[in-house]
Amino acid sequence: MRSQAASWSVVSCVLLLALLLPSSAGALDITGFLPARGGGDLAFSFTSEGYDEFWVGETKVSDPGVGEVDITSLSLWFDWGFTDDLALVGNVAHVDAESDGLGGFEDSGLQDLSVLLKYRFLNSGPHSLVAAGGVRTPLSDYEANLPVDLGDGTTDALARLVYLFNSGAFYFSQQVGYDLRGDDAPDGIPLYTELGFTTGALTWIGFYSQLTARDGTDIGDPGFTFPSNKDEYSRAGAKLYARLGDRWGFSVLGFTTLDGRNSGETQGFSLGTNVRF
Repeated sequence: MRSQAASWSVVSCVLLLALLLPSSAGALDITGFLPARGGGDLAFSFTSEGYDEFWVGETKVSDPGVGEVDITSLSLWFDWGFTDDLALVGNVAHVDAESDGLGGFEDSGLQDLSVLLKYRFLNSGPHSLVAAGGVRTPLSDYEANLPVDLGDGTTDALARLVYLFNSGAFYFSQQVGYDLRGDDAPDGIPLYTELGFTTGALTWIGFYSQLTARDGTDIGDPGFTFPSNKDEYSRAGAKLYARLGDRWGFSVLGFTTLDGRNSGETQGFSLGTNVRF
């Protein structure tokens, strides 16, 4: 059996991974790990991502009006265990988005607050099931109907179900979810898969993230708005987490977009740190 410190290495790093992933108005991805009763985490990260091509509907294009888009964000993530099976998790980000195209799009400010209550209702050997529900809402009055902006500006209800297999140094986590979107934004179905393996103080992680939208418009449709777009993507990436003692950890992550619809072909990286309390 792994030591308590090694076990915490896995829990901390997969919690921090959700923070390090690029911000999106369409998804909040989680794993099946929960903090212990009366314990929690604070995590901070810096993310840099960008693209110079994007999908108009299902056609990938570049546009001189948009040009190259650069997005950086500083994020704060937290969780707290009310019991060993019930926890609160949330995150908030300050985002800077700009493009060098003829349109000169740019915006900066607080994005959205997302909060979920997670409950582990099944725990049998290496297998567990976690259900979560919560809300995402804007924290500033940002403009949401531009080609380059901070988000969709909607208040959304979020539901998640996660299966976790955790045995020895290996774990596998699979999330399915549903986002009930506000205003004219189409509902979303986020899927998230994660594999991890711990060797000493290091945890190696691979992940795949996919968002599918129900209905929605394509860019250029008559009367479309950007929040109403059928915004879809699939992304993959890898991460390395290093545990520094029993309370601190550091992460580096890279990701790329594999396919999309009405979204940018984004690549980027993140750096983060996590403290247990």
